Amino acid sequence: MRTAQFLSIALLSFSSFIAQAAEPFTFAGIRLSGSMSGEAEAELEEAGITFGEDIDSGALSIFAGYSNSNYNRWIVAYESRSFEFTESDVEEDATGLRIDWHFVWGEDKKVQPYLALGFGFYNLDEATVLTGTPMEGDGLSGVSFQFGAGAKVAIQENVELDLAFERQAISWEDIEIVSWGGSETLSTNYSNNSLSAALAIRF
Repeated sequence: MRTAQFLSIALLSFSSFIAQAAEPFTFAGIRLSGSMSGEAEAELEEAGITFGEDIDSGALSIFAGYSNSNYNRWIVAYESRSFEFTESDVEEDATGLRIDWHFVWGEDKKVQPYLALGFGFYNLDEATVLTGTPMEGDGLSGVSFQFGAGAKVAIQENVELDLAFERQAISWEDIEIVSWGGSETLSTNYSNNSLSAALAIRF
């Protein structure tokens, strides 16, 4: 009898736990971001020469993802990002595919803080760093790494606002520049700190 009562209580407790757990869901949305600060740095490795310039960066992305029962999210986004060099007054455009993970904590369903980690693949059109070289007008491909923190705010049952800070670094492919004087390897990296706002709809 006691065994039956124990099993009954355990079953009720487990059912209650399941009822409180969140149902996994998918979502899609749009995200805008603007940089607080940024820097582009290029190095001619053989010559040991490094030069850099401040950049402003902004991005627009569309994304889709999946949330598990703990509200942790896996997100895939297509992003269009612009870079403006503050001293030379030149602009560049890049597109990329990025994958991010958002690790949520807390039991409040209205406001959910999170930590973010991710990487991406970008293509840069007509790289400024190649101006004046035999490869002027060419683009570059690169890999990004990003991390940040933010908060998700439930506006309605199926609508969510996301406010976040992010630091992103993009390492562009090394380029070998050949001239009459020999060859040089050009290494280029961009980094920026951004604030972003996103709106997502749950399905």
